[in-house]
Amino acid sequence: MRLYELLRGVDVLQSHADECMEIPHIVSDSRRARSGCMFLCLRGVRTDGHRYIPQAKEKGAAVAVIDDTACAPADLPYVVVGNTRAAAAQIWNNYYGDPTRDMRVVAITGTNGKTSTSYILRAILAAAGYKTGLIGTVRCLCGDEEIDLGGGGEIADVPAAMTTPDPEFLYGAAAQMRDRGTEVLILEATSHALDLHKVDAMHIDIGIFTNLTPEHMDYHGTMERYLAAKARLFAMCPVGIVLADDPYAGPLMELAPACRYIRCRAREDAEGDVYALRQQMQGIDGVSYVYYAKNTVFRVKCPVPGQFTVANTMLAITAALRLGIDPLTIQDALRSFSGVEGRMERVILPGAPFTLFLDYAHTPAALETLLRTVRQARREGQKITLLFGCGGDRDPAKRPVMGRIASALADFVILTSDNCRTENPAEILSQIRRGMDREKPHIVLPDRREAIRYAIREAGTGDILLFAGKGHEKYEIDAYGKHPFDEADIARRAYAEITRG
Repeated sequence: MRLYELLRGVDVLQSHADECMEIPHIVSDSRRARSGCMFLCLRGVRTDGHRYIPQAKEKGAAVAVIDDTACAPADLPYVVVGNTRAAAAQIWNNYYGDPTRDMRVVAITGTNGKTSTSYILRAILAAAGYKTGLIGTVRCLCGDEEIDLGGGGEIADVPAAMTTPDPEFLYGAAAQMRDRGTEVLILEATSHALDLHKVDAMHIDIGIFTNLTPEHMDYHGTMERYLAAKARLFAMCPVGIVLADDPYAGPLMELAPACRYIRCRAREDAEGDVYALRQQMQGIDGVSYVYYAKNTVFRVKCPVPGQFTVANTMLAITAALRLGIDPLTIQDALRSFSGVEGRMERVILPGAPFTLFLDYAHTPAALETLLRTVRQARREGQKITLLFGCGGDRDPAKRPVMGRIASALADFVILTSDNCRTENPAEILSQIRRGMDREKPHIVLPDRREAIRYAIREAGTGDILLFAGKGHEKYEIDAYGKHPFDEADIARRAYAEITRG
């Protein structure tokens, strides 16, 4: 593709290159540079791509895209843009032929609930006969077929393995979906992705806001900056669906006032556009309520338990109605919705006298919601055992908070490792314990595999085991790298060993 074609729609300030030159490859990592390629100089958290222009040139780069004229190369053609990250999204979008142009795109953002809401909406769309794509935390899907993003197989924290992939992989996946006839794309849009302009070039029809609680403070620094990153989504789309019960919904709408908002209320005593009336929490059998909006009223039943299911289904239903799906199809889809892998996922252990759930809860708000949901659903006398830890190199401030929540709402706590990365696991666990009530029953077992075996071995009749933090993840990350780690499989093996005696 010629340079001028790649730069279409980009905020070009200066051009010192032949815009008719043919560009066979685009890279943002100088180690991947090759003959004739474009080198995108991106600023990262730890380094700046402008520093690696000489290495890219040595490997054959034909042009550099920069946003710092002080780094302009003397011996390599270059283009100056307003922001290289925003330019990268548009350039990759151009490279892949503007893949979302003829799709409907629904982007979901918020601290918790993105994945559950996306899967609920996906189930409704599938029931309505739409060919649907999904890019999110659990996996990237086109219909029921998994799309390989590339680049994420060896290291867990590479761009392609993030919830919202880097533009090369994001727009590449969208192009694959377009080529396979996808009609609606559901995208989980993280605050990092929005702040780093990854989705800037996508044609987003509907934005959804779930909630906002403290998370990623190591990156954003303040809740105000975190909220501002989320609000960028709603400056990009014509319609926004927000959970108006969340205290940050109002400030978010003020930050992006041009968007037309639909306010969903799970509380009946507050002003909104959509309400969940006559709510019934039916324990492990799920939830039921009346979806009430102007000219649209129908009963909803979903077998996934918890108050959060009311909020997540409301948001997904509202988006589905905007996409033209009829209430009867929505009702049928939700009635048979089986849940999301790693989100209150029940692990079947044949013959076990206890119940085991896996959940991705790894923030204070998500952990509290999980525990309160299970406490509401349990029968009298059932004991809740929580196994969890906190990730390394991430948000140390949340560790004692999660410890406090765990000891307050679980009957027994097993503290263990959870992707310690480069940190000392013992120090992470010590920080969690600082927030705990030391008089409440708990044990510290840093080896997560051994902690799982202990939980299975000590579980009593009627107990509810909650393994929190990893959810759908099938790996563990420590100072030595990424290793296979399947909690459900480990639990099944442990139970089989115990029952064999």
